[in-house]
Parts: sequence; structure tokens; C-alpha cells
Amino acid sequence: MVPAAYCELDASPMPDGCATIVRLLAATSPNWPEVALVAARDPVLCLALLTAGPLAPGELDGEGLNAVLRRRLERLGPDLLRAWMLGVGRMPSAPGGDGGMALLRGECALHLALETRYPRPDEAYLGALWRHLAEQVRTGHPNGAAEDGTLQKADRRQEFTRIVHACGLSEAVCDALELGITLAEQLQDAHPLVRLLHAAQLLADDDWQARTAEVAALTGLTAASIASLRTDVAYIVSGHAAYPLPAHASGGEGALIAAADNPFREAAIAGLLNAAFADLEAGQIADRLAIGSPFFGLAIEPILLAADESGLLRSLLPGPPGSTAALFDELDLRLDDERSCIALSARSGQPSSHAYTGATPRRSTADWHVARWLGQRGFDCLPLPAAGYTATAVLPESAERAAAALRSLSAALLGAAARAIRSSQRRLTDVATREAALQQQFREHVRKIAHEATNPLTVIKNRLDLLGQQHADDSPLQDEMLLLNAELERIDNLLRRAADLPVGAAEIPICRVTDLLLEMRAVYGDPLFAQHGIGFELRAARDVPPAAMPASALKQVLLNLFRNASEALQPGKRLVVSVMGEVILNGRAHVEIRVADNGPGLPPDRLADLFSPRPSTKGGGHQGLGLSVVRDILAQWKASIVCRSQPGSGTSFQILVPLDQSG
Repeated sequence: MVPAAYCELDASPMPDGCATIVRLLAATSPNWPEVALVAARDPVLCLALLTAGPLAPGELDGEGLNAVLRRRLERLGPDLLRAWMLGVGRMPSAPGGDGGMALLRGECALHLALETRYPRPDEAYLGALWRHLAEQVRTGHPNGAAEDGTLQKADRRQEFTRIVHACGLSEAVCDALELGITLAEQLQDAHPLVRLLHAAQLLADDDWQARTAEVAALTGLTAASIASLRTDVAYIVSGHAAYPLPAHASGGEGALIAAADNPFREAAIAGLLNAAFADLEAGQIADRLAIGSPFFGLAIEPILLAADESGLLRSLLPGPPGSTAALFDELDLRLDDERSCIALSARSGQPSSHAYTGATPRRSTADWHVARWLGQRGFDCLPLPAAGYTATAVLPESAERAAAALRSLSAALLGAAARAIRSSQRRLTDVATREAALQQQFREHVRKIAHEATNPLTVIKNRLDLLGQQHADDSPLQDEMLLLNAELERIDNLLRRAADLPVGAAEIPICRVTDLLLEMRAVYGDPLFAQHGIGFELRAARDVPPAAMPASALKQVLLNLFRNASEALQPGKRLVVSVMGEVILNGRAHVEIRVADNGPGLPPDRLADLFSPRPSTKGGGHQGLGLSVVRDILAQWKASIVCRSQPGSGTSFQILVPLDQSG
């Protein structure tokens, strides 16, 4: 059974093909190309995969059928695929026609397309492979038959065409499948694919040799070419259609797949479904459930619900704004709601259903909303075996015969997904709890350090105040005292921020670069450079526009570069800091700051990962943990840094900081 776009087929994959895939999936690392090759030979399985994961525009032509199927098989995963294979025997349907004949017809179409240079050969293969499936589309007639047999066949073909169109195939394939058997005169002005599929049907028949002239007229190939092509196809199909039995089995696994229900198979299916979602994150679970739902009788992805701590039913997989899941959350439906059949099912653990009544709600307006959002005449509520908490799935209304066969399989699939989602949520909660505990420990540790560091800072501040009072008439000294007090205040603020303590009003994210550099030269010029015999030169204009970066952040960047230079340069060398003015980068004005020296330069291996964290090696170049901090701070304010260095010729850093645009 393959559900698609509100309709289903009375067909199942070929048992021998299923058995082959089950064996291939038993490997530790499944051979997905081989699994895809087997899937491509099976009309129903191939259709199921493309129904669950419709083709993107150009995907089939660009990658080929096997690659397309392989990607969908990998999304399903081996456990979910094996669970479905084991459950196929429960379906009240028959294998999808004569698989050998379908494969022969598909290969004929593929090779005819290649010989005639039809631009989409895989499309021709699928059209021929599926040609017989239209007869196995279920109709809405209670007895499975219409009063007019001709009308019934046309209806079946139209319904099947909708399925194929939903797979993402072209209108040409849909036309060929809807036309079915066509008269010779009708083929003359038909689309080339229609003629090609008709020719493939003639070649696949037992009396193909008597129809060679017709095939030649349809394709333009010579009789000799057609005979050679047919011989090659027969050889290929005879090899493809053979599914070798394992050495230890006498009757094949196809019998196991189609066997009557038994508790061992039920346990195997449950275990595989649980394994299919194990250790996945919520996004991965949603993706696997999206492609897996159609395989378990769910033509539309269901809404999974669970009650939260406040007793509200919430979507386990929240969707984007405007999605059905998001709209449901906006309803704030309570678990104890007496009117809603959704709440009743979640509360009682029993199935329930709602019939859409048109423009006027019945008992529950919330249920009426959900039916409209699902686009169905009604919906079913299926309790989920979610182990220890209230959960339910809201599914589009199903036909009775399909619901009876698929209810337990659907419940097992959705229950496994719900449990996996809960497990993922618990893992995230546990991680968040551990991180919060570690952060709290860190904050307490830093608070202790900050508290201990406050004492010597207070002593230094008091001593500076005393010196200032003793030399009140010394203006240069008073200026130095102001700068030193400002730096001590900055250290105090850094300690407070590290300890996550309140520091008053937030700093304005604007600074004047030239003024900042003048202050830094006054404070750090002597201890970092002059005392070590290193020259420090500042070249900066005073009319540079303000930069869009806090002064403390830019000061930390420059101070790291200054310290690295002080450690790397020998006496007699020089560091030059220049403010170059305005530069346009990516359409926005920036101020350019250059920090250049004439020191030993950086070795090439260090230059390759200059901004990676690395312990400082004093005297060997501008190396240290400070450079990774520099990069991170600049990135936070959308600024950038570039380093240029040559051994023996010095090192230069170019910093680009966006200019303030608030004024």
C-alpha cells in the first residue's frame, strides 16, 4: 500500500525485492547504491519513495534515478525502512502487478529513449515501469466497481496521474499514463513520450517480433536496431530480476515478509522503529518522520501533541509561523477541555474522531479549526504509546479499511517519534541544567577573585588620591593621576563584568579613535615601549569621525597589539600607529587603523593560524592568546583585522572599524 495525495494503491512491493533489501540493510554500513538499484526495479517501492520525497525541478535529469532514490533511502534510514518492509505483509493488498513485465517494459522504454535521444530517459523508464499501476488505484465505490466499467478505468487513470504528478514528474509522463492504450492514428500527433511508452509496451509483449514494424514507425529506428535492443534488454532484465536466496534459507525471506502477524515480528517492528529515531535531534526526527509518514499510511504529516506542565496541549514539533502546528499552539487547548475530541483522546488514551460540518462548528470550535487547517472532511485522534505522559496524534480522516490495517503501525511509528522527541528535549534540558550549574560555579569563583582583587585596587586608588593631594599644584602630575585613575576604574569594571555584577549604565557604543590613542600613549607609551628602548609613534588626525565601537572594546584590541609588540621588539626598534582616515568597505564607511613595526616579523607557520588561541612565546613575534581575543572583539562590532608580515621586515596590522551612522 502506497498512500499519496489522499489516495492509495492496492499494491505492495515485490516480496523478493523486499527480502533482498532487508538482507542488504543488515550490514553494519548498508550499501545504499545497491539498495537504490533494487528499489528502482520495483514499481511500488520506487513510487513510494518519490511520493514521500517529491522531485525538485531538474533533480531527476541532473542526478539520475538511482542517486535520487538513494538520497531518499538514506533519509529514511535502515531501521525505518526495515520496519516498513516487515509491516508490508500486513497490508490488505497484493504485490504491484507483474514486476518482471514492468521491469522489462521500463528497460525497453529507457533504451528506446537513449537510442532516440529523448532528453529525459529516466522519466521514460518510470512512465513505463508504472504503466500498469493505474489499474490498482482504489476507487471510492463501496464494492470497488463502478456501474460503467469504462468510466471506472478513466477515473483510476486520472487518480493515478494525480499521484504521479505529486511526485514532481513532468506533465508529459502524466499525459502518457492518463491516455493509457491509444489508437495508432491518435499517436501521430502525440507527445514523443507517449509514442515512446507505447513502443515500449509493444516491445515488452510476447509477440514483440511481429510488432517490430509498429515500433519502427513510432521511434524511427530500423528493424535490426530494434531487434538488437530487445535482445540486450532481455539479457539485462534476466540478470536484474534474479534475487538470489541466502545460503541458509530454503524458501526465501519473501515468505517471512508476507507471513501472518506474529508477536516476534511485532517486537521486531517496534524495535526497529525505536532505533530509527534514537539519538536524533528534533530537526532530524522531523525530517525522518516527514519522509517516513507516507510509508505507514499517513498521506499528510500528522500533528503530534503532548500536554505541558500547565495542562495545555502543545505541538511536539513546532512549525514555522502560520503552519498548522503553530496555529494549533495558538488555540491554547487544555487537556481537560470537555468539548474537544482531541483533548478527550489525549486525556482518556482512547481513539476519537471529528467530522467536519462546514461553515458552522458543532460542539468544539477548536476541533472545527483543526479540520479546516488539515484540509479534510474530518480527522482522527490516535493515542500514542509514549510511555509515561499524555500524547496523541491528529491524523487526516482515513478510509475504514485502511484505518483498520494501518492503525497499529501508524501508532507505533508516531509513538517512536514522540518518545524520541521527548528524549531529545530531556537531553537538551539536562545539558542546559549542567551548563547553568557550571556557569553558576564560574560566577561564584570569579566573584571571589573580584572581591579579593578589589582590596589592592582600593589601596592603589587611595594612594593615588593621597599623592594627588600632596602635589595639588603639579598640573602634569594631576593629568597623569586622572589617566591612571581612569585605567584603574576600567580594571574594576572588567572584574565586575566578569563576575556578572551590575556596573551601572551601559557604555555608549561610539568612540573617537584619535582621542583614545592619545590617552593610551600617555598611559602605556612609557611602561610598554620607552622603558625598553622601543620607539612609539602616533600619527593621527583629530577630525576623524567617531567609530561605531565602544571605547573599552577598541582599547582592549589595541592594548593586546601593543603588548605583543612590546614583547616581540628589541631595543632600537619602533612601533608606528596610524589613523589613515575613511575607507569604504561593502558599501559602508570605515576608519582604518594601522599598527606596524620594523621587528623580526612572523614565521610563515604562525602567520597561517595567527588568530587561533596559542600561549605567548615572548620575543618570537606577535604571538599570544590576545590575538584570538582581538579577532572576537572586532567581529562582535562588525570590524575586521588583517595581518601582513615578512620575516626580517616587520609586521603590520590593518584594522577597519565601521564609522558611526547614528548622527
